[in-house]
This record gives sequence, structure tokens and C-alpha cells, in this order.
Amino acid sequence: FSLSNEPLYVVDGVAVEPGPNGTLSWLNPHDVASIEVLKYGASTAIYGVRGANGVIVIKTKGSH
Repeated sequence: FSLSNEPLYVVDGVAVEPGPNGTLSWLNPHDVASIEVLKYGASTAIYGVRGANGVIVIKTKGSH
């Protein structure tokens, strides 16, 4: 549980910690199939307290 106001990042169903300034430098942009932003009720309903500040859901092309 974090006291920051950063959103939760989820890549292919796995919560990940972003780098400085929210970067995901290890993720190749060409591999991204979709990005979904969940906020308010939707994020907390699915991810609980961890999603209280919103959730960035990233699916890569290989995950489908």
C-alpha cells in the first residue's frame, strides 16, 4: 500500500512499479496493444485500495 497519489500500473494482469516520473522504460511502445484508464469506482471495485488513485491497464500484443 502506497501513500502516494500515483495510479496503479497493471501490465498484462500484473501490477508493476513505474520508474521515476511514472516511466515504464522497459516496455517497448511497439508491443502495446491497448491502454485503458480506470478511475473512481471502476478501479477500486476491481483492484481495491491499490486502485484508489486510478489504474492504468496496459495489454501487450502477446497477451491476447
